[in-house]
Amino acid sequence: MVRLISLIALMFSFMAFGQEQYIRQGTLKASATIAPSKMLNRDANNIYLNGFIAYQLDEHLSLRGETFFYINNATSTNPIYAGAIHTYFGAFYHKGKRNWDNYLGFQPGVSVVKTAFKNNAVLPTFALKIGTAYYVWKYFHFFADLTYTNSSIRGIALDYGSMKTDELIISAGLGFQINTKKK
Repeated sequence: MVRLISLIALMFSFMAFGQEQYIRQGTLKASATIAPSKMLNRDANNIYLNGFIAYQLDEHLSLRGETFFYINNATSTNPIYAGAIHTYFGAFYHKGKRNWDNYLGFQPGVSVVKTAFKNNAVLPTFALKIGTAYYVWKYFHFFADLTYTNSSIRGIALDYGSMKTDELIISAGLGFQINTKKK
């Protein structure tokens, strides 16, 4: 087992510490992954299919579009959502060196949800995201993100008024990138 871990670490060190700088102007990144969440205002955990596409404007700034497709509720017997799609677009600030990229972003967006209380609702929303990515080759990287989403379903019923649907969403996995500009 120790030999296998040493071999994997050696392979990644050769791939990761080459001469190429991966975080640069013109890098186009994308991924799709399963993302679990925790609702902050109620006892519910949701599961999403999360996909994003991002374009690096320079070493420190990127634009990113992202969508979360609701798959299922993992814990609650009375889920809030019968269906949901949350879509965001915003700017990100990056700070890192060579192969390691840490980022922070703000994304305004819109959610289309179907609940047990109201057929369909279109909600204004926003997301705050913090994340990190480790580039291991010129075509792929590993990433981990934590996203806070803020939204409310308004006008559900006279009894309820508005219902907060804030969530913390974790997504991690393998991302892909290509450089669209020559150095």
